[in-house]
Amino acid sequence: MEERTTVARPYAEAAYQQARKEAQLDEWSAATEMLAAIVQDPAVAERLDHPHVSREQMADLVLSVGGAVFSGTRENFIHVLLEAKRLGYAPEIFDHFHTLRAEDENVIDVEVLSAYPLNEVEERSIADAVSKKMGKEVLMTTVVDASLFGGVIVRAGDQVIDLSLRGKMNQLSNLLHS
Repeated sequence: MEERTTVARPYAEAAYQQARKEAQLDEWSAATEMLAAIVQDPAVAERLDHPHVSREQMADLVLSVGGAVFSGTRENFIHVLLEAKRLGYAPEIFDHFHTLRAEDENVIDVEVLSAYPLNEVEERSIADAVSKKMGKEVLMTTVVDASLFGGVIVRAGDQVIDLSLRGKMNQLSNLLHS
């Protein structure tokens, strides 16, 4: 995965710089996200490296699906990716583009897995604690996972805080078996 990220990084950085230059971060973000979704579609993925599908045919396919989202320099970006045979790296390009934007805007995406639905007070409490610890504004999504039995798992960037009963039971099991 590291190699794909390394290959995608300069394209994401170029796209991000162009988006800033045009003052169209939202439009470029939507375009890189849509492009990632398109190339992950099995029917499109199958055609990416097919020897009988030309770059022009691939461009027509992607542009027809994306429509107006891929106008102007965003359309040119797709042609650059096709020319360099890097269109398949669109998911990594989107991920890095999103990371660059979040860093610029001092924002962090946080995912909270909870054994039960959280109320507003609980969500705000978690968001405030993570914001204070990371020094960033928190964009939080919550997912209910009944297999946790109780508690929460908080994922913020590359940090994971496991406060679930399942996690505590695993820790206890590891302690007993060591």
